[in-house]
Amino acid sequence: MVDIKEKYKDIQPLPCGVQDFEIIRTNGLLYADKTDYVYKLASDRNSFCYFLGRPRRFGKSLFLSTLECYFNARKDLFEGLKIMDLEQKWTKYEVLRFDLSGCKTVTELRSTITLRIVEFEEKYGIKNNECFEIKDRFSSIIKTAAKLEQQRVVVLIDEYDSALQQTMYNEEEHEKMRDFYRSFFAVLKSESHYIFKIFLTGIMKFTQLSLFSVLNNISIISANDEYAGVCGFTHEELQKYFRRHVERLADASDITYEQAFQSVLDRYDSYSFSKNLTKVINPYSLLNALVDCELNNYWTISGSTKVLMDTIDSGEHQMPNWDCEYMDKLSLEGNDADRKNLVLSLYQTGYLTIKEYNKDLEAYRLGVPNQEVKEAISKLIVPRILCKDENVVGNSIFQFKKEFILGDPKKAMEFLQTLVAGTPYSQDNTAKAIEERFQFIVVQVLFLCGFKPQTEVSIATGRMDIVCKTKWRNAIFELKMTSNGGLDAASEQIKDRSYAAPFLTEDKELLTFAIEFDSEKKLLTRWKIEKIK
Repeated sequence: MVDIKEKYKDIQPLPCGVQDFEIIRTNGLLYADKTDYVYKLASDRNSFCYFLGRPRRFGKSLFLSTLECYFNARKDLFEGLKIMDLEQKWTKYEVLRFDLSGCKTVTELRSTITLRIVEFEEKYGIKNNECFEIKDRFSSIIKTAAKLEQQRVVVLIDEYDSALQQTMYNEEEHEKMRDFYRSFFAVLKSESHYIFKIFLTGIMKFTQLSLFSVLNNISIISANDEYAGVCGFTHEELQKYFRRHVERLADASDITYEQAFQSVLDRYDSYSFSKNLTKVINPYSLLNALVDCELNNYWTISGSTKVLMDTIDSGEHQMPNWDCEYMDKLSLEGNDADRKNLVLSLYQTGYLTIKEYNKDLEAYRLGVPNQEVKEAISKLIVPRILCKDENVVGNSIFQFKKEFILGDPKKAMEFLQTLVAGTPYSQDNTAKAIEERFQFIVVQVLFLCGFKPQTEVSIATGRMDIVCKTKWRNAIFELKMTSNGGLDAASEQIKDRSYAAPFLTEDKELLTFAIEFDSEKKLLTRWKIEKIK
């Protein structure tokens, strides 16, 4: 038996929950070197204002902290890192950094910025400024800081969108928030002569709400290939920086290094944010898993994005196809956060990610990145769609999976019946919309079981509602509303159009499911299961 504690007693500590670059470096914590991105941004002359969007808990604040130390010319903190081979001058700039995370109202936002303004005024010896508006005080700080060092300043704003997210469903408060932001950001344009770089981070993008119209040529690098790996860890970084920690995980789990490495990728990997499909691992989850030597759902436990949950609760949307949702390039890269665009919100908040870029269509195919997010969808999103307790939903899905794989498909259908009973509709209550929503729920259950269901599968004789192929069984589902012929119509369609024919040559069990759904009772009422082979 391996003594884990003794074997790994000298392992480098991990920066779990630490978003301060100086603390990481001065305390000898492990740092995956991202300083080449710092130099790339600092030396870029094509723009002076940048926005980087990434999901929560993805290392945005640490990157901002690294920028702050670099622009403060803290060369001592960068010894041994990539930037030492790139940077020669180490020019010192005054850095004005704001952290707007946690702000929920205009009052809180104003208070947070005012407190920071006061700190800067004290630092730069600016007195008797309390009678002026925030924008005028901010303007005075920029000018004073620039003159102090005889050098333009750098402005860093972390989680700028936090307050905007909180008010998306409160029009009056949202408009007040926008007005305040417009006034605050206007200073960045009027005093641009004194500013060297502006860098903003956030989850969602609100550029079209006139917030950034005061800034010229803002560079949105969220989907830029050159910055694809700026947050999160690539496979190469996992191998290079975390090998010993993965070895410890392997020993603690009594598996090989290769198995542990693959388990980490399966659970936390496959986020992509640009056309080159650079894959990165969720840094928050990885660090916690390696500290605990256990692959838990840390990202899910850490919370959810309020605006996404509010969007789902509004009932305005059908859910997406989690594994094959297409969005054109302009919409994904250019459109703003919008409560009417659920797919974009799911992408920006990390529940969907880029799986493929189609050059001919100029479109992205989006899908769920990994097992952790899949389980997050099951825990957070599907229960809200069904308006049921997450424990009830989770148990029903587990029981469905167990019976579908090992037990009786008829019993599996009983658990599916429990799941869909009483499910609310979206605002569109047409027969077609209700049928699509019912089909969506069945697909989600199959997807969350770990299967890969396909919808609207075309063959020569017709189009099947759902096909679910597993390693031991093929299953065909045909769904009909009671008002559209119900069970008999579904069963006859499977036979008349020979839906089973394309699967007869495969060496697997083949089942067909004819299912009836009563829209008035909001209930899966009857089903018929046939074993073809």
